[in-house]
Amino acid sequence: MSKDVVYVQLPTTRADVLRLMIKHKKTGLPVVDEGGKVLGVITRKDFFRHPQEEQVALIMSWNPPTVSPSTAVERAARIMYETGARRIPVVKNNRIVGIITPTDLLKVVVEKKIEDPVEKYMEEQCFTIYKSTPANVAARMINLSKVYAMPVLDENGDLCGMITDRDLFNIEYFRETISLTKLGISADEDEWSWEGLRNIMNLYFQEAKIDLPKEPVERFMNKDLVTVFRKRPVWEAADIMRRKDFDQLPVVDVHDELLSILYDIKIIGALLEEM
Repeated sequence: MSKDVVYVQLPTTRADVLRLMIKHKKTGLPVVDEGGKVLGVITRKDFFRHPQEEQVALIMSWNPPTVSPSTAVERAARIMYETGARRIPVVKNNRIVGIITPTDLLKVVVEKKIEDPVEKYMEEQCFTIYKSTPANVAARMINLSKVYAMPVLDENGDLCGMITDRDLFNIEYFRETISLTKLGISADEDEWSWEGLRNIMNLYFQEAKIDLPKEPVERFMNKDLVTVFRKRPVWEAADIMRRKDFDQLPVVDVHDELLSILYDIKIIGALLEEM
């Protein structure tokens, strides 16, 4: 688990939470009361669902699953795998003392050297996008599908990049037009705010209605592709994700043809095989 936990305390407002998210480059935070008792978790997705609310108590997800410091790793993995919770607070004596994220559990998969093939855990469906798709259309596709990372295909149908909602918001492109005050954030914040803002940029796009460029996705996509062969042991994929801070990896065959995509939470399911 991670012991250095960034959290918010009720009562608080969306602007305060967004400021913390930006400063610490987080997309979600635990919510506690004055005594440190975990009440819930608030994420970027919660803001999407409640765009008009200001009070965090009306936005957050209440009563999240929690574990204790003595909880078995496999038990924590089952909770994350079955609930989809990407942040599991660790509680001792009714106070938060840590948090478990997918990165923590990927490390365990690596340590155990789980040899199951990647293809066992890859998705049955894979949403892709064409490299010439305008960025504004790509953002719309992401918002409607709730798929926040898509492999990019070229005119031959070959994999040529990856695009995420973060990639679409090139800070240098928007720097002159973004008004942070619309999110309740001072425009003269420190330099870290610009990079941190990318983690919640999709939220800003939806609320402030800024115009994404109609330039092709290939301008914004990540061209430095990292893929994993379908027959490689799943621990190797976990190690790549952990080291590079990826949530997903494209899966390819022996000819480097795209087959599907592998998500970190699905890899965590490998730990359940050990139980």
